[in-house]
Amino acid sequence: MAMAELDERKQIILEALGREIERQAETDLDEIDLVALAVAVDAALGGDGVMPGETIDDGKTPAELNAANDG
Repeated sequence: MAMAELDERKQIILEALGREIERQAETDLDEIDLVALAVAVDAALGGDGVMPGETIDDGKTPAELNAANDG
Protein backbone atom coordinates (compact mmCIF):
# COMPACT_ATOMS: atom_id res chain seq x y z
CA MET A 1 0.00 0.00 0.00
CA ALA A 2 1.47 3.35 -1.06
CA MET A 3 1.81 6.12 1.51
CA ALA A 4 -0.05 9.34 0.70
CA GLU A 5 1.88 12.55 0.17
CA LEU A 6 2.27 14.52 3.38
CA ASP A 7 2.09 18.28 3.57
CA GLU A 8 5.09 20.06 5.11
CA ARG A 9 3.62 20.28 8.63
CA LYS A 10 2.77 16.58 8.75
CA GLN A 11 6.23 15.72 7.38
CA ILE A 12 7.83 17.74 10.18
CA ILE A 13 5.68 15.91 12.75
CA LEU A 14 6.53 12.53 11.23
CA GLU A 15 10.25 13.27 11.32
CA ALA A 16 10.09 14.54 14.93
CA LEU A 17 8.23 11.40 16.02
CA GLY A 18 10.72 9.18 14.22
CA ARG A 19 13.72 10.88 15.86
CA GLU A 20 12.17 10.71 19.33
CA ILE A 21 11.16 7.06 18.99
CA GLU A 22 14.70 6.21 17.86
CA ARG A 23 16.12 8.13 20.85
CA GLN A 24 13.82 6.31 23.25
CA ALA A 25 14.64 2.93 21.69
CA GLU A 26 18.29 3.47 22.59
CA THR A 27 17.42 3.78 26.31
CA ASP A 28 15.73 0.36 26.74
CA LEU A 29 12.46 1.81 27.98
CA ASP A 30 9.63 -0.63 28.65
CA GLU A 31 7.09 1.76 27.14
CA ILE A 32 7.04 4.82 24.92
CA ASP A 33 7.15 8.17 26.73
CA LEU A 34 4.21 9.97 25.13
CA VAL A 35 5.01 13.24 26.88
CA ALA A 36 8.48 13.21 25.34
CA LEU A 37 6.88 12.57 21.95
CA ALA A 38 4.55 15.53 22.45
CA VAL A 39 7.46 17.76 23.48
CA ALA A 40 9.45 16.65 20.42
CA VAL A 41 6.55 17.53 18.13
CA ASP A 42 6.06 20.85 19.95
CA ALA A 43 9.74 21.72 19.42
CA ALA A 44 9.59 20.71 15.75
CA LEU A 45 6.62 23.03 15.25
CA GLY A 46 8.38 26.00 16.85
CA GLY A 47 7.31 25.57 20.48
CA ASP A 48 9.60 25.78 23.48
CA GLY A 49 10.25 22.02 23.50
CA VAL A 50 10.51 22.03 27.30
CA MET A 51 9.41 19.00 29.32
CA PRO A 52 6.72 19.73 31.93
CA GLY A 53 8.32 20.87 35.18
CA GLU A 54 11.54 22.11 33.54
CA THR A 55 12.37 25.80 33.64
CA ILE A 56 12.39 27.82 30.46
CA ASP A 57 15.59 29.77 29.86
CA ASP A 58 14.68 32.87 27.90
CA GLY A 59 18.33 33.90 27.71
CA LYS A 60 17.88 37.21 29.54
CA THR A 61 20.37 38.37 32.12
CA PRO A 62 19.26 40.06 35.37
CA ALA A 63 20.34 43.41 33.93
CA GLU A 64 18.12 42.90 30.88
CA LEU A 65 15.19 41.94 33.09
CA ASN A 66 15.54 45.19 35.04
CA ALA A 67 16.31 47.46 32.09
CA ALA A 68 12.82 48.98 32.11
CA ASN A 69 13.35 50.13 35.69
CA ASP A 70 16.59 51.99 34.93
CA GLY A 71 16.16 55.55 34.57
